[in-house]
Amino acid sequence: MSSTPMGASSVKPSSLPVGVLLEKRAPFRVPRYQRPYAWDTDSVDDLIEDIKRICDDSGDDENHFFGSMVAIESHDHTEAQAIYHEIVDGQQRITTFCILLSCIAMFAKETAESTTDVKVSQRFEIFYEETVEKYLFYDSYDTAAGLKSRRPRLRLGQADDDVFQSLLRGKVPSLGEQSRVSHKRLVEAWNRLHESLIVPLRKISDGDLRLKSLQQLRDKVLVHTFVIHIVTDDKRGGYRLFSVLNDRGARLTVSDLLRSHTLELLDKEDDKRERVASHWDDILAYSGDQVDAFLRTYYPSHKGERAGRDRLYDDVVDLLFSPNSIGLHDPDRVVEEVERIKREFFWYLSMKDGRWPYAESELTSAVNDWQRQRLKHLVALLKHELALPLLLSARACRSERQFAELVHMLELFAFRYKNICDGHASAASAHYYRSAREIRNFERTFDNWNSLRNNLRKLIATKAADHQFKANLNDKLRYDWPSQRNNIKELLTTLDAYWPWLSRGAEGSPTYQSSVIVDLEKISIEHIYPENAQVVVNQLEAVKHELGNLAILDSLDNRKAGNREFIDKVGLYATTGAPGARSLGEYGDWDAGKVRARARKLFELACKVFRI
Repeated sequence: MSSTPMGASSVKPSSLPVGVLLEKRAPFRVPRYQRPYAWDTDSVDDLIEDIKRICDDSGDDENHFFGSMVAIESHDHTEAQAIYHEIVDGQQRITTFCILLSCIAMFAKETAESTTDVKVSQRFEIFYEETVEKYLFYDSYDTAAGLKSRRPRLRLGQADDDVFQSLLRGKVPSLGEQSRVSHKRLVEAWNRLHESLIVPLRKISDGDLRLKSLQQLRDKVLVHTFVIHIVTDDKRGGYRLFSVLNDRGARLTVSDLLRSHTLELLDKEDDKRERVASHWDDILAYSGDQVDAFLRTYYPSHKGERAGRDRLYDDVVDLLFSPNSIGLHDPDRVVEEVERIKREFFWYLSMKDGRWPYAESELTSAVNDWQRQRLKHLVALLKHELALPLLLSARACRSERQFAELVHMLELFAFRYKNICDGHASAASAHYYRSAREIRNFERTFDNWNSLRNNLRKLIATKAADHQFKANLNDKLRYDWPSQRNNIKELLTTLDAYWPWLSRGAEGSPTYQSSVIVDLEKISIEHIYPENAQVVVNQLEAVKHELGNLAILDSLDNRKAGNREFIDKVGLYATTGAPGARSLGEYGDWDAGKVRARARKLFELACKVFRI
């Protein structure tokens, strides 16, 4: 079935500073079908860092590209201002810019009203009026009706517009007025922009200097931030263009742009160009989004910090393919870098799935299968993908033995600090990223993870000390919370691996039994007092989903156990391959007191094993 093609003449792309966009292309409207405001604090913080970077540049050459904004030129003949632009893509970015301009304007108004110097007050008042009237609102005239009204240059969808318009007028809605998640995000964006970019200006007591600083901030935002404004007057074509730009298979991703950039660098090197093109073809056989996700892992693995939300392409080019990083575009270096990207991309794919990133020919006797299985526990069971940049660096620069040591250390840390005690990811990632960079840059002075281990121990001491760890294990690890079942499997299978050492009194460094290799796909969580008991015991019903009533069995043994009573299952437990389940025979019978006593024992054992 064919469709009418969108003519090129109906699409008008322009590279515009944000100030020109707001002043000359408004009004803008976000249609109702678009999603609400969705930028989280990381996205807003990335914008703040980009603006700070622009402001810190003393010259006029620092510009920043903030992506595209797709709009449909529309008409509303009920309005005096009949032409407006309906935003199809880019609403999050332009909304946040408008919130920042409102912060700037309100600070100018506040200063104008509070200063006793009449001339300074007048200058701030003019600055306020200029900002509001040129970039946030416009005057609409209806001659026939004899009316003049002030209209916003940007209106959001119906769900968010009231809160947004309040913010544009300097009124931060109360908590009671924030009825949606998107409302809270709008207010949080206002607060973060104000705190990061406006509050520091309050320290400037001199009125003229304060105005100069405020004006510099506003003008850097308006003049040195660019977007590609893509306009069509064909509504069907506009939605088709949006689909093309955002379709998984068709959108130009960062990896597409990098491919183009590297081939351009090799324009006069036919053989090398063909090699690089072949490497990119192998990489881009996977989806562009998947490759971009890898690049967001690859960049901090080399740089030691994450790339900005809208700067991934620029940051990767600056790091790997700028004149500073490869000399005067050394062709051999370009080939080497792309080959390394390809090599590490396939390592990344393996690790992201929990598969050991070493070929059969690379395996050594220094690492056993139990150690190799820990990667699946870390990434697939615990979902700790935060560690992937560090793991990439370790895979690239360390031996298999050292890689295995790192994986198990991170597994123990992630379970205790992040999954059980809700430790902040940013604190851990700072150490991960720093170590990732140091592994690559200072290979010869590698300290066998000692620095990283000490830093992670400090995080455990502050957020996941023994008393906190045990309390959270008690509160969280319940079978009737499905989100915790992976954590239950991690705890019980890991204790099983260390059970002989624990049974001997847990003296010295924790020692695991490498023969206890668990297939995560073939184990089940067993209710010692059955989940659906044939003979109901009220006291046990109250605790049946608690950790003390849970054990690990392979799926076959779990089916054999069924809903039998404890006394009928003890013989089965005695023959299972899971040491924790075998130890249940020591209890003789089973009641609520035994459930809680066993839980306390498991908490104590966990403190001995989950330490680094």
